Amino acid sequence: MTIAEWLQENVTTDKRALDWYTEPECEPRIIRAYKELLSGYEIDTSKILKTTVLVTGDHQGAVRVHDINYYSICAHHFLPFYGKVDITYVPGDRILGLGKFPRLVQAFSKRFQIQEHLVKDIAEEIMSSGGARAVRVESSGRHMCMCSRGPSDQTVITDTTYVTGDADLLTAYGQQR
Repeated sequence: MTIAEWLQENVTTDKRALDWYTEPECEPRIIRAYKELLSGYEIDTSKILKTTVLVTGDHQGAVRVHDINYYSICAHHFLPFYGKVDITYVPGDRILGLGKFPRLVQAFSKRFQIQEHLVKDIAEEIMSSGGARAVRVESSGRHMCMCSRGPSDQTVITDTTYVTGDADLLTAYGQQR
């Protein structure tokens, strides 16, 4: 079934809408776009985080990387959502490469997602493959399902948080909000 046929069967029969999808290059262009938007499935997230330095003794303190941009496709509505992610972690036996955190966010955001799962996926990966003692991931996002349909409110921002590991460590280092 072509995209035009799918639209005609499920969305609209209006010729003005369907004419956009009759050009020969249209369908391959859309396919390429969605392959890029959903390219996170091709990434093994367990291989992203790399050790910068091993910790000798007990590392006292937390590391925070924030304002990481992301764009994703909502698994619930098949519409985009986007925003920023902040990551705070307490290292275990190693300090992780800072540049790897944006890559990790991109790998998980370039999948069908809901914002609540996005923060959980990131935090749990930092715990499991990054060997952290505690992780807090926060995200703010704007969802096209809320901006362009439903409530139709372009000002709404959704915040989500996920904490895993020894949350007392995050509190001790002043990272609990």
